[in-house]
Parts: sequence; structure tokens; C-alpha cells
Amino acid sequence: MMQRPAIYAHRGVSQTVRENTIQAFELALETGVDGIELDVWKSRDGHLIVHHDPDINGMSIQETKASELPSFVPTLPEALDACSELRVNIEIKSSDRDRSAASRSVEILVETLRFRPEPVDRWLISSFDHAVMDRISDKAPEFQTGLLIWEKPWLSALRRANDQGHCALHPHESLVDETLVQAARENDLQLNVWTVNDVQRAGELAELGVEGLITDIPSDIMSHLDSGT
Repeated sequence: MMQRPAIYAHRGVSQTVRENTIQAFELALETGVDGIELDVWKSRDGHLIVHHDPDINGMSIQETKASELPSFVPTLPEALDACSELRVNIEIKSSDRDRSAASRSVEILVETLRFRPEPVDRWLISSFDHAVMDRISDKAPEFQTGLLIWEKPWLSALRRANDQGHCALHPHESLVDETLVQAARENDLQLNVWTVNDVQRAGELAELGVEGLITDIPSDIMSHLDSGT
């Protein structure tokens, strides 16, 4: 019998509320997902802020104090509190205009998670900045880390994950086929796939044996996979 992949709510459940907010995470918890994917940037005064884009209402997160940001924008500790017992995939963001943004978040993230009361296997850290992931793997090997990839070839990322002690690859769904799944399995790497918003594709990926699906429509995906249709 096919084992259902873990379902991660992409930025929470946000069909009726803002994404990456406490309300979106609370809705995800009510939906019964296995985990939540969220994004973090470092504010000017050293707080990790949960938001996808580098700017909020015209303000650069990296150049703004946390207290000056809109009230709907949570800090990472606030978001983790709201996620309760769910697994949380924390994506460290970077931007083309500031490639060092992800690097500046590492120290704060590691310190924040180390002081949390939850077991460390609750957290899965990912980024498109693979050098930053290498730093976390070296500095804090107790945390699980994954490399985000969105285009071919993926072999160099797989080799890097294997060499640097990462536990997962996070490929875009269009990259995933039997060859990638087999290669990941041979290297003992998990595959957490994004962003899967088609129920038929979710079924195909589940049949291939991926470990996680990151989706904007978790209820639909779970219903489809649980029905076996």
C-alpha cells in the first residue's frame, strides 16, 4: 500500500487569510496537515520576520525594525508557537539585490531554535542559498537541512547534499521523476516537493515515493490521497 507523503501547508492555509500569518498557521493546524512551510528574513534590529517577499507595504524588512512592521507580520518565535506540534519547514530567504541576506539570518536562527523547548526534529531548514545550508550543517549538525532546487541539472545539488550532510532535497515538482527519486533513495535523501497544487500530480508524486508535498491546497491534496482515487 502506498504511504502518503507528509503534507506541508505552503505559508499556512491562506485561501481566506493572509499567507505567513498566525491566522494562516492556525488554520493549517485545524486542517490536519503534517507540517507548515514558512519564510524568514532578518529585520534591521536582528529579529527573524516571517514573510515571503523582502518588502512589506513598501518597507524593506532588512532595513526596518521589527516593531515598525505591520502587526499582521509575525516574528519566527510567534509563528512557531502558533504551529503547535506541527513540523515546520523554515526557508531562509535571499534576494538578487542582497545575496548576503540569508547568511545574516543563520546565527539568529540557530540560536532561536536551540533555545526552543521542542525536539530538534520538529524543524527542517531550507534555502536556495546552498552555501548557507552548508554553514548550518557545519555549525549546527543537530538540525535537519534541505537544499531547494528549481531547475536542472539537479545532480550537483544531490552530490552536495550527500557530501555536506544535508538530509533532503526540495525540488520544484516539475523536476521530479523516477530517476530523481531513485537517486535520492540511493543517497538516503528525503524529497520534499514544491509547490504541488494539482491533485493528480500529487498522486503521481506519492506513487513515486516522495517524502513530502508542499502545497497551497492541503485539504484537497489530503482528501485526494486519502481517497485513493
